[in-house]
This record gives sequence, C-alpha cells and structure tokens, in this order.
Amino acid sequence: MHLRQISIVTAILITLSGASVIAQVSNSQKQLSAQTPTNPPTQPRKSGWLQDLNLTPQQLEQIKQIRRQSQDQIKPKQQALRQAQQELHNLLAGQASPAEVRTKYNQFKILKQQLADAQFENTLAIREILSLEQRQKFAEYMYKSQHNSPNRRPNIPIR
Repeated sequence: MHLRQISIVTAILITLSGASVIAQVSNSQKQLSAQTPTNPPTQPRKSGWLQDLNLTPQQLEQIKQIRRQSQDQIKPKQQALRQAQQELHNLLAGQASPAEVRTKYNQFKILKQQLADAQFENTLAIREILSLEQRQKFAEYMYKSQHNSPNRRPNIPIR
C-alpha cells in the first residue's frame, strides 16, 4: 500500500474519531439547551464533511463501536511502527552497514503494511454502515483531504 493510501486511511480514522466526539458534544449541548430554556439554543458544531454526510445517531454510535474494537489491533501496530522508525533512524544516522539498514527498513515496511491493512479494514467496516450517497460524499472528502494535505511525507521515514 502506498504512503498516499495510508495517509488517506489515517485521515479517515482521525476524522471519524472526531465525528463521535462531535456527536457527543452535540447531544450534550441539546440536553443543556432543553434544561435551561432561558438561554437561546446553541447550534451543534459539526465539521462541513460530517454535516454533509448527515449521519444518523445510530450510524455515529456504530462508528464509535467499530473504532473501539479496532483500537486493540491498531494501537500496538502504531507503537511497533514508531519503534521501528526510530530504530531505522538510528541506524541511518549511525555506522550500521547497508545490510543492517536494509533489513530494518524491510521490517519497517512490513509493519507499515500491517498497520495500513488494519486501518483499511476499519474503514471498510465503517463504509458498510453508510448509504450509497454517504459513501460518495465520504470518498469525495477523502480525495480532497489526500490532495490538500500539507503533511505529505517522503517514502523514507527520516526525522
């Protein structure tokens, strides 16, 4: 999987985790507004793409559940990838032989692929709860975020 695809999947996961937080804040704000009728009702704060998807509360809850389940797989992979990246950085900066650096880089690539696969499976699970129209808007958002991302990284992970 290319770095661009990994970036897309990562952006999706980060964005979707924000969606559940936004939904919780929105519900809290609605409850506060109902409890204090003297205050004018507050508008829930949603990002543009999330509002465009028009997710139901049930969909938001399903997304939260998918994310909770996937964290057990994703977090250890992220941690292992960061560790491998640091080790690769140290080898590149030190006096390691090209063979040692190459071996560590291959380990790094495998870990990166495993993480990307886990994130992609998470994205597919989330995709299954979206309607066709929501999927189309979601794909459009992913495309835009991929091409507008200022944080593109080179293929070699050097800090």
